[in-house]
Amino acid sequence: MPMTPHDDLLLWHALHRLEVKYWYDVDFNDGRTAHDFFTPDGVKIVGHNRFEGREEIRAFYEWRASQIGEKAVDRLAISGVKAVRHLITNLHVASSSERSATAVGIIVFYGGLTYPSTRQSNPPMMVADLINECVLDEDNVWRFKSHTLQPVFMSAAAPPSMEIDPIFLKDT
Repeated sequence: MPMTPHDDLLLWHALHRLEVKYWYDVDFNDGRTAHDFFTPDGVKIVGHNRFEGREEIRAFYEWRASQIGEKAVDRLAISGVKAVRHLITNLHVASSSERSATAVGIIVFYGGLTYPSTRQSNPPMMVADLINECVLDEDNVWRFKSHTLQPVFMSAAAPPSMEIDPIFLKDT
């Protein structure tokens, strides 16, 4: 049975809200609860990196929050970006079934070494296609089954989620 325009709007709002709340947690709370936006077996994919299950996703954000600017550059040879903002645009939502849906859009990453960043006019770190498979769980809460970012444009300073080796996180 096709969705009514009202149902379509409610679904779009629910999945847009899920995406915005997720990135708000990442940008303003160091991703401390980012893993809770996923199903227990959910997958976060950024470029070639996969973080599978809530525990791996939690470990990534815990590691990311512990990296401080130059320390990360010297120790791990990664960008050391500390101040990041994620902008979501062109979100399109389609229902797959009564309890699942797909959301696709564009995400733009801006970042700097300090917070607040010094005055700068650097281009975005990354512009990526966003592809999410979402499910409505038994508590009627929308969660990510998969959250995929496919880079389209990259700057010289890649975000930590692209530079870290997920196996490194398992070994630490």
